[in-house]
Amino acid sequence: MRNLINTKIVLTREEQKICEHIGIKRYNINREKGVTDKKIGKEDNHFMDVNGFGGEFAFCKLFNLMPDFLVQVTQTNKNDYDAIIFNCIKVDVKTTDVITGRLLTPLWKIDEVDCYALMVGEMPNYIFKGFMLREDLKQDKRIGSLGYKEGYIAKQNELKELHHLYELDKIINTYPENNKIPVFKI
Repeated sequence: MRNLINTKIVLTREEQKICEHIGIKRYNINREKGVTDKKIGKEDNHFMDVNGFGGEFAFCKLFNLMPDFLVQVTQTNKNDYDAIIFNCIKVDVKTTDVITGRLLTPLWKIDEVDCYALMVGEMPNYIFKGFMLREDLKQDKRIGSLGYKEGYIAKQNELKELHHLYELDKIINTYPENNKIPVFKI
């Protein structure tokens, strides 16, 4: 399997419009439903929603996956992931516009993702920085603050390629039952 860390992804004009549309929709539904600010960075919510979905879209483009276009209220207690790789690895994609930025996830977020991925950049240019397993990121020793709110923090040099985290040869072409992935028989 080839290494993808530091791969640059450029979104087309059409992809950018899709990202802006979904990002604005996500921003609007959360404001309409009174979702309070739970972010751990200083950027405004509108920018984070648009740029965050841009990072998710770029990640999916890199891994040849379909982005999640679902627009729903942000929740703290649901199994929220942005992509599924090999039909079984649930990934939460985090995006920052800081080129030397770190992988951050808030303390309040309860999730069952398998790993996190970091994308750095700003529409339309993103760079994939790597993965970290959930159990490696969500450790007390990683709790810290970058000047705003506390969260779990990992440096870019701690992130890994997917094939360094999983034995992919055992995963590829296996499709465990997953009630979120509809299987159609023809």
